[in-house]
Amino acid sequence: MHGQFRKRYTQTTQEQKMYAIQQVLKNGRGRKELAEELNVSVNSITTWIRKFKEAGENGFSSYSQDEIIRLKEIEKKYNKMKKMESLKKLPIYIHLKKLPYPQKIKKL
Repeated sequence: MHGQFRKRYTQTTQEQKMYAIQQVLKNGRGRKELAEELNVSVNSITTWIRKFKEAGENGFSSYSQDEIIRLKEIEKKYNKMKKMESLKKLPIYIHLKKLPYPQKIKKL
């Protein structure tokens, strides 16, 4: 291997890993052919399949299931906050905020 360079592989997303797994397990494609298509090693595809069989889609993540759920909740709150911030910039929202609203309706 003197004077030769190692092949550089690309970083893959979870979607690409799932694509590779489905191609091998469901469609019966060869790992070597798929590895060349995705520019990854055959060993990577074999590892992805093993992790998928052991832990499902979350087998690729270094986060625990609880951490993934917690992060998704934070992302949801953040997206909601960003949406409210963009709504507050609309002229109709500013106008409605200035309108007087009754304090409380008394029950009879």
